[in-house]
Amino acid sequence: MTVQITVPDWVVHRADNQTKRSTVYTLSVHPDGTRLATGGLDTKIRIWATTPILDAEASEEEGSPKLLSTLARHTGAVLAVRWSHSGRYLASGSDDTVCFIWDLDASGMGGGMVFGSSETNLENWRPYKRLPAHESDVTDIAWSESDTYLGTVGLDSLAIVWSGSTFERLRSIRAHQGFIKSISFDPTEQFFATGSDDRKLKIWRTSDGGLEACVTAPFTSSPSSTFFHRSSWTPDGANLIASNAMNGPVFVASVIKRLAWTSDVSLVGHENAVTVAACSPRLFRGTNNSVNTIVALGSLDQSVSVWLTSCPRPLLVARDLFERGVMDLSWSSDGYTLFACSSDGQVASIVFTSEELGTVLRDEEVVSLRKAFGYVPKVSTTQQMDSTPLPARTSIQARSALAAVKPPAPGERLKQEITLNAHGKRRIRPTLLAGEATPAEAFTNSNDTRNTNAVLSMFPVSGGRTLGGEKRTASASETMMTLDEISTASTPAHSISPVIQSILRESCELGIIDIRNATDAPCEIALLNSADEVQWVDFAESPCICVAGSNQVVAVALLNGGLIWYAPRGPRLCSLMLGERMIRLASMGNILAAVSTSRHMYRWDVIQQKALPGLAQLPQDVDILRFYVHTNGVPIVILSSGEALGLDPDKKAFRVVASRWLLYHSSVSDPQGTAWEPVKRIEVQVNELPTSTAKMVSSHSDFKQAATLRHLEMRMTAAELLESASEYRQAIHALARQLAEQGIRNQAEELLRSLLGPIYFKPDVRTEWNPIICGMAKRELLSSILTVMSAHRALAELVQHVQTLLDAVMS
Repeated sequence: MTVQITVPDWVVHRADNQTKRSTVYTLSVHPDGTRLATGGLDTKIRIWATTPILDAEASEEEGSPKLLSTLARHTGAVLAVRWSHSGRYLASGSDDTVCFIWDLDASGMGGGMVFGSSETNLENWRPYKRLPAHESDVTDIAWSESDTYLGTVGLDSLAIVWSGSTFERLRSIRAHQGFIKSISFDPTEQFFATGSDDRKLKIWRTSDGGLEACVTAPFTSSPSSTFFHRSSWTPDGANLIASNAMNGPVFVASVIKRLAWTSDVSLVGHENAVTVAACSPRLFRGTNNSVNTIVALGSLDQSVSVWLTSCPRPLLVARDLFERGVMDLSWSSDGYTLFACSSDGQVASIVFTSEELGTVLRDEEVVSLRKAFGYVPKVSTTQQMDSTPLPARTSIQARSALAAVKPPAPGERLKQEITLNAHGKRRIRPTLLAGEATPAEAFTNSNDTRNTNAVLSMFPVSGGRTLGGEKRTASASETMMTLDEISTASTPAHSISPVIQSILRESCELGIIDIRNATDAPCEIALLNSADEVQWVDFAESPCICVAGSNQVVAVALLNGGLIWYAPRGPRLCSLMLGERMIRLASMGNILAAVSTSRHMYRWDVIQQKALPGLAQLPQDVDILRFYVHTNGVPIVILSSGEALGLDPDKKAFRVVASRWLLYHSSVSDPQGTAWEPVKRIEVQVNELPTSTAKMVSSHSDFKQAATLRHLEMRMTAAELLESASEYRQAIHALARQLAEQGIRNQAEELLRSLLGPIYFKPDVRTEWNPIICGMAKRELLSSILTVMSAHRALAELVQHVQTLLDAVMS
């Protein structure tokens, strides 16, 4: 075998004046093979020339370009980068909740020094579109084969499908009960798949957004803490390769058969969870005339394996490429070169030849195989917009001819309409590019242009009248504000008389909630689809203050103290008249939460039509910066004072789940870390708040240590409230390690005894000790904590004593 493997030490993410590598979470090779985009923990996207990576001699040539560009618009770790199949666009997603679309400034006028850095850009990739629809980390991105669709998923449990040409949002689907960590499009563009840590992989129809299948069997015992679950379809569309699967106790990648959506085949061999599966974009003909699919797998066991479908064993297992787990894989469009990245900050390339893989099938042969599944070839939407030919898919050269791709004329690029709201803030509304399809036209086979979890497409659309079923738009003279702007600008912290906006428009899973307030007419309440067509309409006698929506409910709060709930298709579920106005609304599934002018928090289950326990009051003298409902129904409030609060219904009060002050002084806080879990996500949001009050410090010698311990204890209680088992385990292990290192016996003893529980049965004594926390057995957790603490001698006697007691009660 003549496989060439390269791990260049100059392909690295790090901040200026630092030697430590930053984690590289994602990478993607350009379709013409000349560029490699990488994204990492340092919040940057870097575009590298591939020739010096693949050719050692070229990398040593003086003046040979290596780093072509650094893109620095994200404010959080970059978790996904993906080139469009045409090569015109680069999409990136980050834990700052935003997806950016980048394109090349062919004029070359934007090159030069990178602001705030010593780096120089040889190419200028500029942000073309900003897609801010997610409420949490954007964990994965995928383009459909013809670039008709762009899909994004995130830790907010949303899967969003965008137009690949206009980048308008086409569908928002509340796809899972847990964090979504993968999305991939079927090459025939009939389906797309999403994977989540709720141990489900779901197949969705692109035609109507409906659920085609839910696959659970390979994932029933899968770990939920795996960073990514990136999946991949075979080039003919016959199978889906799913990562993070299990076959009994064995970590595998599962091969899921199209249409049957079952898995009889697993790729076995990795010693830890498989984080990413990537199929080569080409099919190959082997020596016995068989047609082979090439599959690469990356795992947390630090290795990469490459498989041929005609062989029962992997063609290649690279075990020593990295020092930490594999985060992402990307094949070149010619199908022979594989790029991989790791959380240790390194990038590797693996180059195969026809001797190992065989010869590439012709495009017409691949199309013939896809036609068996009803495939109809399409022209890339971005190529329709630009007739300039793109570079050959298989060329590998130092610099690309992509710069020759003609961008739209400046006059056609963005015709922006600028208006001012009641507070003098500018609102910019870009129009669609000339000649591009509207969002409604993009789903040509759809009976319903807006659908989430098939809620709106359970019954035929034709044959009846839709109340208020006209197209509805806002004129330039009308005032439009988003929900966030209304909540922070028009409703100050101490205000009891909110400023009423003439138009409120808020996106939710069901569509767009459109409110029209007027002084001499009833308030109009409508739900629109993505083409601004009314799905249903209602009227209220009082102006609307704020709105919220989920896949189960649309809620509207009125100035007269009224609160109205609507079912997805428009019937009123409930009309309440409360003793005070609601100035904030948030919803998640069937849970609706509200904050009143007196800062009281209310919660309801809209399906069971009942109030939930835990009425509590927020502080009066601070602003509410963010308000949302966690997936387990717990409302989260982030305050301008630097605290994040979570409602504890048992205590009928708010529990502090994150503190800017503790984060600032704790020695174990990681403000640059990725928010994989809910507590960490909240800490990232809180850490972005101003630091003026957080900098207060004590001169006491134990101040830093006390802040660290209190921070870890707060993480534990927050993880318990939000039912995040993995974060609870991490926090309690870190706390035990700190106590053991510092020899703090009294607190260590209290921690260990709380997990050990009662040792002797006493008939007359009632115990309230619960042996389970966050779904974990406390005594099993104690056993692992004792192992952590035994590595430090300061508390050796205590550890040995508790170990003896544990052995006795467990025997």
